[in-house]
Amino acid sequence: MDQLWAGWRQSFIEGNQTSKIEAKCVLCTMGDLEPSPLSHVVFRGTHNYVVLNAYPYTPGHLMVVPYAHVAMLTEIEPQVLVENSLVMQKCVEVLTKVYAPGGFNVGANIGRAGGAAIDDHVHFHVVPRWIGDTNFMTSIANIRVLPESLESSYVRIFDWWQKSYVTKP
Repeated sequence: MDQLWAGWRQSFIEGNQTSKIEAKCVLCTMGDLEPSPLSHVVFRGTHNYVVLNAYPYTPGHLMVVPYAHVAMLTEIEPQVLVENSLVMQKCVEVLTKVYAPGGFNVGANIGRAGGAAIDDHVHFHVVPRWIGDTNFMTSIANIRVLPESLESSYVRIFDWWQKSYVTKP
């Protein structure tokens, strides 16, 4: 195979060409949106919200994002971190019910050197994992093959979220 088409990535590529000064932070913008299949926002808490990662490592890859626009973990207020931890715990619970993964990666990439694609607004990833969930595409071409669309993931996750977590933490 000489080419693998991934046209959905073009908006990500073009988005990276925009000056940070000209554009409002994408995570701040998403924090203003209500939960819906279009926004991919699953939950809005008092200090944090949950959204599907637009470029997931695996199906169900969620991000827990503080509303506060801060770049470093040390800048986050204690009450925001408490809610953040409770919301990440709920993410793991819901993803376990929806996907039955064998494990999780939970954490943050902070700063460009730490691997953050959005390095000026700290956020946390909750990634369901399975034994053997990486394949030759990731190893050879740095491409991920996902068996489920974001829209399908959203519906499955949102339905379970509503069944198990109607109130804020």
